[in-house]
Amino acid sequence: MKIKSIFAASVLTMTALLSSPVLASEQAVSFVQDKVAQMLSILSDSSLNEAQKEDKFQQQLLQTADVNVIARFVLGKYAAKANAQELEKFSYAFQLYALSVYQSELSNFGSEVFEVKNSEERRPGDSVVLTTISGGSMDGKSEEIKWRVLEIKGTPRVVDVEISGVWLSQHQRAEITGIITKNGGDVSAASKVLCARSSQCHYNG
Repeated sequence: MKIKSIFAASVLTMTALLSSPVLASEQAVSFVQDKVAQMLSILSDSSLNEAQKEDKFQQQLLQTADVNVIARFVLGKYAAKANAQELEKFSYAFQLYALSVYQSELSNFGSEVFEVKNSEERRPGDSVVLTTISGGSMDGKSEEIKWRVLEIKGTPRVVDVEISGVWLSQHQRAEITGIITKNGGDVSAASKVLCARSSQCHYNG
């Protein structure tokens, strides 16, 4: 499963649910530069064994992205219809799934150079940071990745990513809501599908 099927968020929906004090583009740049560089550094650290890498990476990712908030947006219209227990179980499955896929995707990079190119503040508290990964195994090429950063309860968090011109949110949201729709609006159907994709997930109910 590629990284294109992970992050899910509708920007218009997000801004309706999240607090949005001004987050200057400079702050978003610093946040992305620091957090993403740390994740890549962990995955390329030869002094760590696989279990240590996994633990450190997951801790860092949870400080970078608000996975629980993102999980709610992935549900689309079903988020408002789900009860507290359904939301809790879906968030659990989605978080483990997202963590495992991001680690798998980013572990493809090691000695590459991560660089912030520029940023754009779309609206107060909403910035997009353009970065590139090049060198190392990229064989003279570079990959552009955009990171959408919102301020959530006073703290910057990555809530969406664009790769190869595709915002990941739309892809994942379409998949999850499609699964739920096919199962008569049952959110637990999506939870079970996501849980089955993570070796750490144990779904009850």
